[in-house]
Amino acid sequence: MLSTIFHIDERAKWSTVLSNLHHMVEWMDNNNNDGTVELLVNGEAVVDSLKNSKQDLSALVELGIDVRICRNSMSQRNILDDDLQNDLKIVPSGVVELALKQQEGFSYIKP
Repeated sequence: MLSTIFHIDERAKWSTVLSNLHHMVEWMDNNNNDGTVELLVNGEAVVDSLKNSKQDLSALVELGIDVRICRNSMSQRNILDDDLQNDLKIVPSGVVELALKQQEGFSYIKP
């Protein structure tokens, strides 16, 4: 079982992280891997989790990707829970989430 956490904190990296995520999900499907794929969004990239964003993060959730948004980054930008796209999960601290997942054995990828 392969579990991976992807990390994005720069808005300019969306095309790369989305491509990486799709390739990972495709590989997992083709290899009958039932691991977890998570995307942690923090820093300036949290603005792309808003409902009016051109980044459709809910589509990632439909692919089975666990999308988590950093509460600290939201608070710094005055983003409320209701401002987020559907089905996104909020974690108290992005950096703590990354550390916990790595401690659990997740591979870490930051494009």
